[in-house]
Amino acid sequence: MPSSELLVQAWSKHALVKCIGLETACFEAEERRAKAAAELREQEAKAERLAAEQEAARRAEREAAERAGVAERAALREAAELAEALRRSEVDAEEEAMARRVSRCEEAVSSESTGGGGDLHRRVDRLEASLGAATEGSLEERVSAIERLIEPEAAEAEQYLPVTEPLAAVSLADASLDTGRPAAPESTMGGDTTCIVCFARVKSHAAVPCGHLCACGPCSELMRECPYCREPVMMWMVPRPV
Repeated sequence: MPSSELLVQAWSKHALVKCIGLETACFEAEERRAKAAAELREQEAKAERLAAEQEAARRAEREAAERAGVAERAALREAAELAEALRRSEVDAEEEAMARRVSRCEEAVSSESTGGGGDLHRRVDRLEASLGAATEGSLEERVSAIERLIEPEAAEAEQYLPVTEPLAAVSLADASLDTGRPAAPESTMGGDTTCIVCFARVKSHAAVPCGHLCACGPCSELMRECPYCREPVMMWMVPRPV
């Protein structure tokens, strides 16, 4: 083979290898660009998701703050309404008490009352005119002055009230009430002071809880039941009369 052909073949192989290398480099560069673009898109997607999550969190915080504000305003409004209701009830109670005082004054002065109705100031004016008194100040002060004027008359009227005698205290013994408990038995020997067990010694011990004084000391130590009523005995005691 001539040398020129060999040279051509060598250059052809070299060109082919170079082309293959260029194609490989281009392919690798394209892969790197595609990978970089994919990573960029993934980062952008992550950033968008993070921004969406942050926006959702801020929106949830705003909604929670709005709900808290609404609840707080409702609580404040309810507290204000309750305070106003309490204030009105106190005012109503004061007015009712004042109306009762004015009614008592009217009854003491003229035995007539408007029954708690009508304007209190006009009723107080009529009372002052009836008593010939002219007072100044608040309604409370005017009513107090009228009550001080009427008080001597009320005290004088109380002197004519009937006096009831208190009931006398009466003891059960004086009333001769029957308690339903049997009386202490009398012994057949030695009278009512003799032990009903041995009929020899003096009664000195009472059974508990029935309370019957019926046995002497030695006999009581042997008895587990009351010899009179046959009730179980918890203990025997010696009464100390005063």
